[in-house]
Amino acid sequence: MAGVVNRSVGMMDDAYFVGRKAILDWVNSLCQLKLPKIEETASGAVACQVMDALFPGKVPMAKVNWSAKTDYEFVANYKVLQSVFSKLKIDRAIEVDRLIRARYQDNLEFMQWLKKFFEDNYSSVVEEY
Repeated sequence: MAGVVNRSVGMMDDAYFVGRKAILDWVNSLCQLKLPKIEETASGAVACQVMDALFPGKVPMAKVNWSAKTDYEFVANYKVLQSVFSKLKIDRAIEVDRLIRARYQDNLEFMQWLKKFFEDNYSSVVEEY
């Protein structure tokens, strides 16, 4: 696997001007889900699945709790995600304490960043395959 494209994405980047509907359409299509609201990504499970789609076999999906309902279960999912980020040398801090509150803006911004990261890396992963 070639290096991960890990460029800095500032708040004025086009990535942060992608709307809620576009993010939901993308994640629902990619992960074969039917999420009606961005806030439903707060458990971290969706982010783990997106990373698994991008880097198959790198995310221990058996450790991801899809039925997580409580903060501590969400935190466990984000620990899985953070370990994958560390393994792949992705320089991105995950603001777990903000994301697990399931607030729209925090989760939208993280999903916007994740979509941009996916798009930046998807073509290089497919080309290697």
